[in-house]
Amino acid sequence: MTEAAAAKTKGNVKASRFFSEFRLARARIGSGVVLFIYLTWHMINHALGLYSDELMRQAGRVLSIVVGFPPIGIILYSAFLVHMFLSLWRVYQRRSLRMNGKEWLQLLMGLLIPYFMISHIMSTSYMEGVYELNASYDFVLLSVFVFSPDYAYYIAIGLIAAWLHGCLGMHMWFATMSWYSQNIRSTLLASASLLPALSLTGYLAAGQRIIPLASDGEFMGAYYEKLNLTDDSVFGLLARDIGWVEFSFLVLVVGLIVARIIRSLLQIRSKAVTIDYVDGPNIRLPIGSSLLDMSKSGGVPHANVCGGKGRCSTCRVRLLNADNDIAPPDEAEQKVLQRVRATDDVRLACQFYPQSNLKVLRLLPSEVEQATSADHEPWSSGREKVVTVMFADIRDFTRTAESRLPFDVVYLINQFSKAMGKAVEKNDGRIDKFLGDGFMALFGVDGPPQESAANALKAAGKMIEALNKLNEELIGDLNEPLRMGIGIHTGSVILGNMGYGDARGLTAIGDAVNTASRLESATKEQKCILCVSAETIAQASMTAPDETKKRIAVRGKKDKLDIHALMDTEGLEQIREEATA
Repeated sequence: MTEAAAAKTKGNVKASRFFSEFRLARARIGSGVVLFIYLTWHMINHALGLYSDELMRQAGRVLSIVVGFPPIGIILYSAFLVHMFLSLWRVYQRRSLRMNGKEWLQLLMGLLIPYFMISHIMSTSYMEGVYELNASYDFVLLSVFVFSPDYAYYIAIGLIAAWLHGCLGMHMWFATMSWYSQNIRSTLLASASLLPALSLTGYLAAGQRIIPLASDGEFMGAYYEKLNLTDDSVFGLLARDIGWVEFSFLVLVVGLIVARIIRSLLQIRSKAVTIDYVDGPNIRLPIGSSLLDMSKSGGVPHANVCGGKGRCSTCRVRLLNADNDIAPPDEAEQKVLQRVRATDDVRLACQFYPQSNLKVLRLLPSEVEQATSADHEPWSSGREKVVTVMFADIRDFTRTAESRLPFDVVYLINQFSKAMGKAVEKNDGRIDKFLGDGFMALFGVDGPPQESAANALKAAGKMIEALNKLNEELIGDLNEPLRMGIGIHTGSVILGNMGYGDARGLTAIGDAVNTASRLESATKEQKCILCVSAETIAQASMTAPDETKKRIAVRGKKDKLDIHALMDTEGLEQIREEATA
């Protein structure tokens, strides 16, 4: 490579690092969070109208004072401009507009916000700053419900569009975070549904209360005095300014569409590269797009849990061959690659922009895109989490089955599985898999470790009760009662959708799983029903009888493990009562 070419490549690398999609995405998300906080406060302010007009006015004044503080105002308006332009830039630079339903809905809501809210924004903050009028809540309510009643619908639609756009953005951002469990998601969804309902109701209630005041001369006199209106021509000037801003935004959107068309035409004539997928087809596309976007444009399935935002590593590929030298990853991409201990020939497809022909290997199978998309559970693509694992098994079932017909054996297994499965599910557990005459269950997939440990012990108690009841029902069919062993341990595991085809599903792997299995086997040696690790007892904030405490060797572990061997149902019942208390 010549010195000039090397210098050019170095310059391109620096520019790529500065304008990397990861950095721009981080700026877009950060500005969006600022706007979402302001919007939330604004909607709470509207909701106060359900209580009283004065409380709503007072909260509005506080909000105006905070936003009027120069540093806060600069941050807020800068966030608005940054978020709007970066969002439009993201639409422009996408090679393909193939998006899922949530992304399309978020985009459409984002385009609706300016259309419905420009007039409202400029009739408040802009009017105060430029024309020195006092845009109080009374001004907004009178303008909307008295002077221009039809405009009330515009503001309502604009607020709903802004809220839906923001909530979708926050959801897609949270979806790749391990703490974003189903319980938290449900709580946030309920809050996100309740707040706009309260806000719009408060907004309409305040509007209905101010309509009669419009005919009150004393009230209107005080209103015009506070408004500080000296010349009616101000509203004509304001309408002119609003028209220009709305026209400018329309030009911006039309310009974006035209720019995309021009770019597409130019790329058709520009240099193209061939991407040879080891486990897929060859595609040839113009340069300028990320490898992930090229895959989407070429109809090549490509895993991308975070939606191509550079926050996960599921789109990573191994570069097997390239016609020219490849620029190194920027700092942000490098951090993600280091986290997964990637070798030097591995890159994130969403952050890598091919400049020459390539041969690549997708490191995650293509079907993972559907199974582990950001629309699914946070653990679906693999998450480390502290859960409680339970193993249960019927004792000496082989001997019981030897003297029975196959139909009877299947019937017994199904009856046992049904009774135990109900006990597990009623205590927020999940049956991971049935293992012949036993099963494995997980507690705490969507909850905290303390709750999962307590629920597992409650489930174990219900299982013993269910087994006793089953034995009573089958007393005439069994030579001796069914017995079982249960092992329970709490610890860190890797959760994820694992397997192949129809056998694919949520499961857990890790030392905690192996330990729980060993504890189930230990019930034979300890001649007890239930072996529970001391860690599970501690996580559940419970105590167990001192005489049940044992220190045993567990196969596969160097150090001995503290457990509690519960000899009968009474011992477990005592623990369950303490857990309930």
